[in-house]
Amino acid sequence: MRAAALAAICAASCGGTIGDGGRHPDAHVRASSAERPVLGLQPGESMTFEVKVGGILAGEAALAVGQPGVIDGHRAIEVRSRIATAGAFALLKKVSDEATTIIATDTATPIAMSSDVTMNGIDYHADVAFKGPAIEVTSTRSDGKGVQHDRFTFGAIVAHDTHSAMASMRGWDPTPGTHRTLWVMGGKRIWKSEVTFGGRETIGTQLGNRAAIRIDGFAWRAHNDLTVDDSKPPREFSVWLSDDADRVPLRVVAKTELGDLVIELTDYQRP
Repeated sequence: MRAAALAAICAASCGGTIGDGGRHPDAHVRASSAERPVLGLQPGESMTFEVKVGGILAGEAALAVGQPGVIDGHRAIEVRSRIATAGAFALLKKVSDEATTIIATDTATPIAMSSDVTMNGIDYHADVAFKGPAIEVTSTRSDGKGVQHDRFTFGAIVAHDTHSAMASMRGWDPTPGTHRTLWVMGGKRIWKSEVTFGGRETIGTQLGNRAAIRIDGFAWRAHNDLTVDDSKPPREFSVWLSDDADRVPLRVVAKTELGDLVIELTDYQRP
């Protein structure tokens, strides 16, 4: 799911620890009304994806959801994902991104996330702790730049990571034209996504024709105080989810400078 979420919400091949920390090391934002908690995950499910850029195979991705249980004293569920370059893109640049998120089952929000990214021969590691309104990030790099600590304060605004954000969209079923805002922590980078429920349609997939719902959106990089970074253009994306109880991500299309980035489901399994 992280592969689909990174493309859909961040429109990037990897998020993890890459990116600057924004303008303020300990930013505070105004409170807003809390979202209705929707888990949007099926225990034991797994899925694989193919990633193409401009019609050319660029990567492969996989996601697996564990079983609900008690993790560090919380009722929670674990989500793991991996995305890596493949095909001709792997010959040009080897990129891999592995991430694990612990999501509280009662609030459908992340408790902790860890990620390991390899890019341009450098290994990045990040541990993100979601402690109510405070988010603490500890990150390291293999090129000897030491350990960095960052802290963000969101107040009553719900902050997701990429796994929980996509899970939240899977559990969303409003009337067509309804809008919502998602705030996402991708390592040390904050993204603001405005999404719109587009309605229902039938699409052709590698697994055959499927009834689907479509969600359209724009994502902006944001500073630590949640103001939008006007120096970067927004990234446009669309997500198609199966129009059934599973709400499986079938396809994600994101606009990039190299052409459309398309992530398409190639296999789905659940108990």
